[in-house]
Amino acid sequence: MPHILLIEDSTDVSNLVASELRALAFDVTTAADGKAGWLLLEENEPDLLILDVMLPGVNGFEILRRIREKGFDKPILLLTARGEEADRVVGLELGADDYMVKPFSLRELAARVAALLRRYRRSETKTHEPVPETNRATLRVLDCELDPAASWLTVNGTDCKLSRREFLLLELLMRTPGRVLTREWLLEQVYGRDYSGEDRAVDACIMRLRERLGRASAISRALESVRGLGYRLRATSS
Repeated sequence: MPHILLIEDSTDVSNLVASELRALAFDVTTAADGKAGWLLLEENEPDLLILDVMLPGVNGFEILRRIREKGFDKPILLLTARGEEADRVVGLELGADDYMVKPFSLRELAARVAALLRRYRRSETKTHEPVPETNRATLRVLDCELDPAASWLTVNGTDCKLSRREFLLLELLMRTPGRVLTREWLLEQVYGRDYSGEDRAVDACIMRLRERLGRASAISRALESVRGLGYRLRATSS
């Protein structure tokens, strides 16, 4: 039974969402503020996090930033009363997988939760499938060295920790230096074929990847956006 942590300060919203998900056989734990939610995250990692942005104490964006920095790679769905594009972009850039604006349909929320969990299970299975011997070699591009089999990465000789999606995205680009990979193809490879969230997810993942690699590193500077198409990794940095 998937375990869901819901951090929401509105008792009415929390009760409605928790009841809907429990009726669908999800195990749901709730917290009413950021501090309590953070403690629960540290005690027991959920399979999916539903996170309100406007929380008392520690807000949702701060929790999102902290938990992704700690390496939490499970799905995160944001709930908020804010509908502005800028807020949605901030959430995606910090690592959210999907975003719902209040008021929302409980049936739609449940459907999105189920879809996020399906995509995560598929991508996790894909990540742990045996890698063909021809693809197990360590990749070396500029100042970056990546071992796909061991999920190990160094930049300038220093270990670099990435989320599962960030690692996969970088691996795809390192395998095809100089080649443009479309957003649509990257979205399918990294997020799954049935992804239904924001179409800027790949852009947000690239932004997080640049930060993790260090913007001054050669590999980060070589990540190039190709207007209207997607991304490529230059074989040499300028």
